Amino acid sequence: MSTLYGIHILDDPTVSPRLRSFLESRARRHAPTSADRIRQYATAADDARFEHPAEPEIVDAMIRFEERYGGLFYSPRGGDANEYGLDGVPSAHWTSYGWAFPGILDGLGTCRVDVLADGRTAIPVPGLAHRVINSSVDQRLEADALLASVYQCPHLVLRTTTGLGVDPSVAEEHLPPRIHEATGPADKWWFDGRSAFNLDLYSWWTPQTDCDTWIVRCFALDGDALDRAASALRAAVPELTAALFEWCSLCCRPIDAGRSCLPVLPPAER
Repeated sequence: MSTLYGIHILDDPTVSPRLRSFLESRARRHAPTSADRIRQYATAADDARFEHPAEPEIVDAMIRFEERYGGLFYSPRGGDANEYGLDGVPSAHWTSYGWAFPGILDGLGTCRVDVLADGRTAIPVPGLAHRVINSSVDQRLEADALLASVYQCPHLVLRTTTGLGVDPSVAEEHLPPRIHEATGPADKWWFDGRSAFNLDLYSWWTPQTDCDTWIVRCFALDGDALDRAASALRAAVPELTAALFEWCSLCCRPIDAGRSCLPVLPPAER
């Protein structure tokens, strides 16, 4: 997938069909912050919280980000929206990965997501260094679009743990093709149109421990197919255990730990 810088994501004809359909059905936009305003007012705060005019590198990154994503907002699965843009306040701060700016409000997680100068996104962990979660904003959007296309299918939610900062071991020969455009450091996808598999890093926001927790999901078109998908998942990912909560965050209803969830669609969506 190519990226046309200077063209807003909602106007970009090169995005994938899945992402285009997702944005057309769910996204809106407010007016972005102008490049002139960013150049005039962008500030940066260093480790000592001393504020000064922002470095040219991060000013350019803010302008690229705002031209492509400024004012974008959408609700991935209903409820609170994700919002993209500087919101008229072009300010940067120093992180363990260099300069970054707050560019995304994750409505579902009710948290701020920082954008690094190289286009990756990172979450500020209280009292600790940032943690990179997306390889790019486009990858983040692709992951949201893929989840939106499958979350109402029957699904099973489990979990696995790894060492801190270590990716789960996955025997991919048991799974459909990896969806590279939707896969990043904290969100990994496999999909073939009939079943989908997702590993989502859960513990990025917790105080530092000696392990990471990953939410592991599989989706299928019906209950029988879900049983086959669950078998494939267990073959692909070792040491799976029951989900953390007896609650399905996708369907927003209680579910016994380790049980599959068969969503009941409202009449308008059947």
